[in-house]
Amino acid sequence: MRPFLCLLLCLILMQGFLSSNVVAAADKHATQSQLTSLKKSIKKAQQRLKKDRKQQGVAEEGLATTEEEISVVGKKIYTLDKQLGTLKVDLSGYKAEKVRLESHLEANRERLVQIIRQQYRLGGQPRLFMLLNQRDPEQISQMMHYYDRFSTAQIREVKQYQVLLHQLKSTHFSIDSTQQSIRDNRDSLKSMLAGLQTLREQRKVSLKSIKRRVSNSQSKLKRLRLDKKQLEKLLSDIDKSISSANLTQNNKTFFSLKGKLKWPVKGKVLRAYGNVQNNLSYDGVLLSGTTGGAVAAVHHGRIVFSDWLRGYGLLTIVDHGGGYMSLYGQNDSLLKETGDWVSQGEAIATLGSSGGNSEPGLYFAIRHKGKAINPKRWFVRH
Repeated sequence: MRPFLCLLLCLILMQGFLSSNVVAAADKHATQSQLTSLKKSIKKAQQRLKKDRKQQGVAEEGLATTEEEISVVGKKIYTLDKQLGTLKVDLSGYKAEKVRLESHLEANRERLVQIIRQQYRLGGQPRLFMLLNQRDPEQISQMMHYYDRFSTAQIREVKQYQVLLHQLKSTHFSIDSTQQSIRDNRDSLKSMLAGLQTLREQRKVSLKSIKRRVSNSQSKLKRLRLDKKQLEKLLSDIDKSISSANLTQNNKTFFSLKGKLKWPVKGKVLRAYGNVQNNLSYDGVLLSGTTGGAVAAVHHGRIVFSDWLRGYGLLTIVDHGGGYMSLYGQNDSLLKETGDWVSQGEAIATLGSSGGNSEPGLYFAIRHKGKAINPKRWFVRH
């Protein structure tokens, strides 16, 4: 009876183990399905935005296309910069190791010189010399044993260090070649970027003609309201996409960090939340910075939008769960794709002046369930 109970218990445990594995696999599949659903929904929203963009004018469509191309090249440059930094660290480590090994090799060489000199003084036949000058067989045997061990160990040690040194020199050469290759790629990409930036300036000239058509306050207000309405529609689409994909999280962490978060960049506030211009209240903050500087995610979350939007330029939106989203606009490059998870402090973009802006800066905003809230309350004193 007892063996039967043991067998039954094993079967129950095994069934539970298999069930948990099946559930885990199902969860993984469900997450992938949800992510695919999210991306599909976001793609539809992006296609709608591109259709709207074409209706907004040739100049703006050209500006958007150019800035998107700049973003792609800028992302490559940023990645290569990180790789180059890693290579420099590795190279320093190899150089230090090389110095250490050369020091050991030099010490070994000195010991070998002493042995060679000793052998020379013994007439090149040290073993025969010891045999002829010793009377005690046990002492002769012991000396022969020590001599052979010492000599073999020295030869082996020299060979090992020579092989390792050769490997390090080869690796050093390989690192140098890789480093030079990355530099060449960076120069090439920077050249491409310079060309794209020139094209963007040309597009901005075309955009000026559009701005002249909306130079009066009523036209400006209408345009700004349209831009804001477009963002509101986008956020609504994203919220629906997240809900339909069942990716909404009850993440209370973001709320609990109110007043403790770090700003996405260290620049000054150029335009505060609620600032009124052209009879329209600003729904975020504009932070100063230099073109190409890293823009960091303020909190852990998932990228739910990474594209160009009129009035906001290259825009990244991060969903933090619990209805909270953070928005990062006017970027020069977007480093993440829709669906990517990001950590607090991780670079998600590089700062710029996209969207037809004349000066570099970061548009930053926080939304809770679609409503704009004052970002300043969420961060340590700026």
